[in-house]
Amino acid sequence: MMCSKEKPEQGKFHPNPALIQGFLKEEQHRIVYEQAERYPSEANLRKLNSAFQQFYTEIQLTNYLTMTLSYYARNYSKQTAALQGRELAVLDQPAGEDQETSKKEMLVAKEDQTVYSWEQAIHDPALLTAIQDLPSKQKQNLELHFIHQLTHTEIAEKLDISQQAVSKSVQSALRKLRSVLQEGDAR
Repeated sequence: MMCSKEKPEQGKFHPNPALIQGFLKEEQHRIVYEQAERYPSEANLRKLNSAFQQFYTEIQLTNYLTMTLSYYARNYSKQTAALQGRELAVLDQPAGEDQETSKKEMLVAKEDQTVYSWEQAIHDPALLTAIQDLPSKQKQNLELHFIHQLTHTEIAEKLDISQQAVSKSVQSALRKLRSVLQEGDAR
């Protein structure tokens, strides 16, 4: 190792200490190194050199892939942000020349508006009765998911609960409904 600022000797490799530590962390590499250190034969030195070159190549490949993925992720984020900005600009425009409401306002249902009720959406009386017999939380989750077409994540945000809780609630309600409807078909 060099301690001064003098130039490294031509043809000599002066690896980074962190690189060597990373190489020696693996037991296989440590064994090859110790053999080359104790018994400095040409074969042992070749094994050590080969193992280090393979390790170094893997490090370089990992670094290259990481940088490439990072580059593409940044570009993807930039493109997505640009597209969202364009979509927002289009949606914020008036829906028509003679209308003052924007396209966005026409698409988004207001919080206080009810698009459908259970009675309007379900025509099977057995299914409607089975849904009305569910606990209120399950009914609410089913209504938000199937009637208002919200995703589990959107429901979770709206009700301030976890997405997993919404998913479990919906799945449990669907199992109950299936069992009730299958019992009705069996009769």
